[in-house]
Amino acid sequence: MAIMAVNTFVKDCEDSNPLIRALAVRTMGCIRVDKITEYLCEPLRKCLKDEDPYVRKTAAVCVAKLYDISPSMVEDQGFLDQLKDLLSDSNPMVVANAVAALSEINEASVSGRPLVEMNAPTINKLLTALNECTEWGQVFILDALSNYSPRDSREAHSICERITPRLAHANAAVVLSAVKVLMKLMEMLSDETELVSTLSRKLAPPLVTLLSAEPEVQYVALRNINLV
Repeated sequence: MAIMAVNTFVKDCEDSNPLIRALAVRTMGCIRVDKITEYLCEPLRKCLKDEDPYVRKTAAVCVAKLYDISPSMVEDQGFLDQLKDLLSDSNPMVVANAVAALSEINEASVSGRPLVEMNAPTINKLLTALNECTEWGQVFILDALSNYSPRDSREAHSICERITPRLAHANAAVVLSAVKVLMKLMEMLSDETELVSTLSRKLAPPLVTLLSAEPEVQYVALRNINLV
């Protein structure tokens, strides 16, 4: 029965309507049956290169779901490389979903080594996408940026400037993710006392504002205030 259903979804992946294609690959990724994963590979590969960004961003999440079922298949079929390629996508939501999928896969991986080696060009693409994606996309990107170590203080300073506007975001998760990145960068900039002092002053108001939020958010805000 599952295989019969998958055959229908495979056909839908060729539909002229991008919403149908995206829905098909999303549904296939939710069918957690080992025997049908091989049927998913070809349509997923096509959807990762689809001309429509909505289909690509949906396919990116599907790779993470497939990895949860069969890690070896994802690696052998080259889906990890395709996900990494999506970090350079022209659509910010595709980039954000690729980051989210890679982060999820990285957490589930037993190798212990990061799947993506962050470098200056990749970081620049993530920072560019940061300004245009949804709030949860911003959280995923900021969390990825928190694992990056800048080459020098100049690069760290540049990243700080591009992340600081997120401190004014209405979503507490975005603010806290931005604080996390800035706190790490401030450690690297410890010799530049004036810059660190300026950043500390910028961090204080949003953290104080979060003290009127839910208890869990208040706790995290207080921990960060203590560090500042």
